Amino acid sequence: MWKLQVCGAGRAGDGTNTFAQLLGKILKDMGAWVFIWRDEVYSNIQTRDSAFGMRAADFPIYGPEEGFDILVAFDEGALWDWTREGRIPPIERLRAGGVLIYDSSPRLEYPNTGHEVKEELVASVAEAKGLKVFGAPFGAMAKERFGNYIVRGAIALGVLAHMLRLPVQAFERQFRRLFNEELFRLNMDALLEGVAYARHEGWEVPDLEVRLDSAEADGRQFLMGNEAVALGAIVAGCRFFAGYPITPASEVLEYMAEKLPKVGGVVVQADSEMAAIHHVIGASIGGCRAMTATAGPGFSLMQEAISAAGMTETPIVIVVSQRGGPATGLPTKVGQEDLNETIFGGHGDFARIVLSPTEPEDAFYLMGTAFNLAERYQCPVLVIYDQVFAQSQYTIPPLDPQRFSIDRGKLIGPWGPPWRGDGPFRRYLLTPDGVSPRAVPGTPGITTMYYNSNEHNEDGYITEEIPIREAMVNKRVRQRLAIIRKDSDLPPPRVGGHPEASIGFIAYASLYGPLVEVVGQLTAEGRPAKLMALRTLWPFPSKEVRRFVQSCRRVYVVEYSVGAQLRGLVQMEATGPMPRKLRSILRYDGRPMTPQYILRAMEDG
Repeated sequence: MWKLQVCGAGRAGDGTNTFAQLLGKILKDMGAWVFIWRDEVYSNIQTRDSAFGMRAADFPIYGPEEGFDILVAFDEGALWDWTREGRIPPIERLRAGGVLIYDSSPRLEYPNTGHEVKEELVASVAEAKGLKVFGAPFGAMAKERFGNYIVRGAIALGVLAHMLRLPVQAFERQFRRLFNEELFRLNMDALLEGVAYARHEGWEVPDLEVRLDSAEADGRQFLMGNEAVALGAIVAGCRFFAGYPITPASEVLEYMAEKLPKVGGVVVQADSEMAAIHHVIGASIGGCRAMTATAGPGFSLMQEAISAAGMTETPIVIVVSQRGGPATGLPTKVGQEDLNETIFGGHGDFARIVLSPTEPEDAFYLMGTAFNLAERYQCPVLVIYDQVFAQSQYTIPPLDPQRFSIDRGKLIGPWGPPWRGDGPFRRYLLTPDGVSPRAVPGTPGITTMYYNSNEHNEDGYITEEIPIREAMVNKRVRQRLAIIRKDSDLPPPRVGGHPEASIGFIAYASLYGPLVEVVGQLTAEGRPAKLMALRTLWPFPSKEVRRFVQSCRRVYVVEYSVGAQLRGLVQMEATGPMPRKLRSILRYDGRPMTPQYILRAMEDG
């Protein structure tokens, strides 16, 4: 079993993201399963500290581990907390005996501010942790040899290529995809400079050399969580997207803006989240499969419109990418603090569905389900996940668009059965299942059609008559939820581990990844464990969760929320309090959970 975890750390603008991206994509092409995440990114435009992690293995992985094998430091901030604000620098996450590669050039020569990596500091941390240390003047080499500081990252990649025994041809293929001819040659020359420097210095780390079979990489894809969501929406038939840029959901808007017009779709960058969701409601009424994506603060602004979609029985899909809150909170850090708002937000009672993917392959197919359910039941469908899932990149198996089927529910006209009537359309017709026929304005034979956010009768006219009010509430809520709960297309929980295990874990979104490893490790140690990752959060899968909890001696509910919102939902909808059996593992400092973090929390709790 082979695995490797590397961190590129420096200042914003130092190219640490590009460094991790290139290394990860090269290892992926060589046959590795790769996961790339934002280890340290600040939500400002200053040249603050920045670190990106890359984990690779010869088996599927869905999250980071605790310690880095290699730290490549472009700035002294990688080694100490120069801010004195309690920041934990990446060196603290470099394992004992690990490899430190650093830029020994004078820092003040660089175009962005920062701190030179001082040799005495390197010596002290190296001695304390027993590190293997390699210092090279990446910046000075870039300036003297190429006249361009920006290629010092390519020089560092060359050093790493030699030490890990990575073939230069793999970098050449990746550079060809990324750069024009001029930049390709510049970066290849810089890479070869780094290879030659490391070879001349005799730098070796034989225990970290890469051993992979490139044939195994055939067909695998490498996607960010947000990209998988957007791609799945496009394949599912989404042809209208409106959004407002907000971290960590902006990549959905960016991907849609690039790809959706190529298939005849429309993208609107609205002037606010309120405008975005109203655009989406209008597009859906007009016959489009329509979607928006946002994060906690933007989702709060959408609450009235979500309620309007419920009242007007308009099918829309809303993606909620969670970050640390409240208010503007931690824009670039992980949180799961919006679960309750997603399930219970929007005033009044109306049907809704809340889904959550566990990793990008799951997300791709889940988006097809989201749009089908929205149109089948004419209600908002919310897809909720977190920053780690949203902005991390995963290696996944090949995706198959042929697995998608489109169900537009009771839509009349070009996408469904023709309209046989003549005159006004009864948009809110009372039916046995609570779902009315739906038509697009302009459908031949329909003279008028009313959508109304006030209480209304079958024709859509405002009314406050008691019998009609009762009938409409039953239609929108009781009848609708009754059939939704029975729908076999609601994604079931993802269950893994030993079926007879007495230790259980419940979680959702990105926490599926580390928990897969936790369950595997515990079981290998003779402590059988199992996992339930929830993919439908509303209507809550009460029976499945209750059976899972009853089968265990102890169940840990793992989440990024100090308020233990998921555990509260489990107790409210499935189990009751059960204080002796149900335990929480919580993290709310904005950093991702690792398998090691969860195992320590188990022992402590």
